[in-house]
Amino acid sequence: MSSPRPFAEEIAAVRDSLATMGDPWRAGETVLSRLAGESRRVRLGVPAPSVAEVEARAELPGRMLEVALGAAGQRCTGLHAPGGTLPVKFDLRDVCGRSYVTPVKDQGESGSCSAFGTVATLEGTAAYTRRNTGMRLDLSEAHLFFGFAPGHRQEGDTGSWPDDLMGDCAAKGVTFEDYWPYSDEGSGALNPDWVNRVARAEGVVDLTQDPAAIKHHIYGYGPVTACMVIYDDFFHYAGGIYRATTTESNGGHCVALIGWDDEQNCWIAKNSWGTDWGESGFFRIAYGEAFIEDYPEPRPTTLGCTGVTLRAWLPPQRALRLFSAGAGEWVCLEQLGWVRLSGDAGGVGRQLALLAEARAGGHPVSPFLDHGVLTKVATTY
Repeated sequence: MSSPRPFAEEIAAVRDSLATMGDPWRAGETVLSRLAGESRRVRLGVPAPSVAEVEARAELPGRMLEVALGAAGQRCTGLHAPGGTLPVKFDLRDVCGRSYVTPVKDQGESGSCSAFGTVATLEGTAAYTRRNTGMRLDLSEAHLFFGFAPGHRQEGDTGSWPDDLMGDCAAKGVTFEDYWPYSDEGSGALNPDWVNRVARAEGVVDLTQDPAAIKHHIYGYGPVTACMVIYDDFFHYAGGIYRATTTESNGGHCVALIGWDDEQNCWIAKNSWGTDWGESGFFRIAYGEAFIEDYPEPRPTTLGCTGVTLRAWLPPQRALRLFSAGAGEWVCLEQLGWVRLSGDAGGVGRQLALLAEARAGGHPVSPFLDHGVLTKVATTY
């Protein structure tokens, strides 16, 4: 008779190995543990590294640790950095008590991790660069993985690379979740009006193999994508600072880095395996571990962007303040912060009057944003 928990022996073996390492992390039953081997591998999606590329990076982990720890106290010039120098620890989920990280999602039985890592980066950057936690931006992983990714694949490929998808987000944009809802089997279709409900990445930056630059970007602009080698034990990760206990790997996986902690020598990352895995869907991983700063592939895998522009009607929200000066007319919206009004003098005047009336009455308005400026306003009362 087969065991009702066939993964129990795997977890026990990992725990034995962890004990010899001083138990840096906890192994336990997770939603990934319960899956058969092939169902686990299908959730990766970044092509497996070559032996030659892995061997070429033999000295990388130690170098990444040294550079990462040497970044503390460096002067930070990131436009949206909350301080002048890099701190020893930082977490986008708690910046002065506010979180700029969108909820953890579940990619299901599909190798769509690069789409989830890229979307997490854009969503977090959009909120952080605006210093607004009320945006609730929800972008479409389906658009990236089922829409754009097939155009980049070679014959036999099933996954995707974050640099391809980030390039698509910059050149074409990615639509919102409600215009192509995600399902792991790829059902559904793109709303033909998606060009009027789209987010674009601005200032895409390659941060590969530079832990200091990764920290500067997270601190100054928001999350970054990262690819890592997945070892067999990672499926059983239940918390702590991940270090591999085995050399047996399954392939590659894309996540989003959202912070770091020099006191524990680790990155903080957001995964896309749901909240029943890891630390409620997040994990911490040691600097240099699993090649997370430089995946064994001669292409950029650690990427960020310096801004996200939107072209879309956004949810109803209150106009908190109005401001007019020689530089133009501005409105502070509840979920967006300060936005400049655009249009001819008559159109801007009408927008201001409508916004002033709505603000005085405490009524919400629906704004239409076009590449960072407000071009239309609709009342909802």
